[in-house]
Amino acid sequence: MSPLRRVEQRTIGIGILLLILLSGCSTAAYVTRLGFGQAKVLLFSRSNEAVFTDPSISQETKDRIKFVLEVKQYAEERVGLKKTGNYSRYFEVEGQALLYVISACPKDSLNPYQWTFPIVGRMSYKGFFSLKEAQKEMEKLERAGFDTCLRRACAYSTLGWFKDPIFSSMLDQKRAITAQTVIHELTHTTLFIEDHLDFNEQMATYMGDQGAIDFFSERYGKESPDYRDACNILDDDFVFGKFIDGICGGLRRLYSGDLSKQKKLELRERIFREAKEGFRDLKVKLKTPLYLGFEDEGLNNAVLLSYWQYIGGLDLFKELYHCLDEDLGKMIAFLKDVERSGEDPRELVERRLRGQTPDVQQ
Repeated sequence: MSPLRRVEQRTIGIGILLLILLSGCSTAAYVTRLGFGQAKVLLFSRSNEAVFTDPSISQETKDRIKFVLEVKQYAEERVGLKKTGNYSRYFEVEGQALLYVISACPKDSLNPYQWTFPIVGRMSYKGFFSLKEAQKEMEKLERAGFDTCLRRACAYSTLGWFKDPIFSSMLDQKRAITAQTVIHELTHTTLFIEDHLDFNEQMATYMGDQGAIDFFSERYGKESPDYRDACNILDDDFVFGKFIDGICGGLRRLYSGDLSKQKKLELRERIFREAKEGFRDLKVKLKTPLYLGFEDEGLNNAVLLSYWQYIGGLDLFKELYHCLDEDLGKMIAFLKDVERSGEDPRELVERRLRGQTPDVQQ
């Protein structure tokens, strides 16, 4: 598999494709373009049954679709993720990516630029079906003085508003990543806490990573190549995630200081250079090619936050998993309680780890 950045193989866990259409918070042009993109997905997806009987579709693609359905069944029946009609259809993605996602950040802060949407609340990324339109939005933000980041997405979730199809871009990767993607997306469909995007994405990352490990362990055994791949993905997410945590921690300390903006911008370049140097030592510890693109990537605040948003702070969820008897079913049940509480989810999880909240109801 080519060394694509891990973030580019992550999924976009937002219901933005319908929710923006219901809101008055975006321009008519953006709404129209997004609507056409989603309409294309709905109109041109095909039922799995039609794909299975189509002789022009390769047997490998059919087998991969069946694999997605196997993972979905496991996630719903064994993990307790919400049962949906998702993945009953198949959509062939044209071009380099299904969706292009932009994010932005001030040059002297790690507080991301945010868009506000109904139901899901504040979001620090915005999706486009067109690369050209994504680049136009990115250039507009850059002219306003922001750092920007452009990523590709292999899938997205409409949080239950539509029956999401299997996208062909979900299948063009190792089975361990496909399994992680499915469980990641179904986690978003099961719960999504308004105004807590980072928590939602990091939670879904851990659920996807650990869920894939548990799936392959149960269905294929711990000696299977797929199980080893899933373990390696989780290991790399933690190793690289802690590396990103360290870089972002240094930047936050710099930006919170009393130095002038110009001095902060000068010093952040030193942090970026040291990050590249540190990665040269780190990459020998990585077990997959998922993060090797970091070495050649131009760093800025938005780029680093795009990594941190998915793999920063994963220790919190690992601790919760062990606290709840290494049972993802118990973990998702507790997180549903967290969602219903209306409290800050990260603070509530930390209180649970300190023994200050009651056990999940069985």
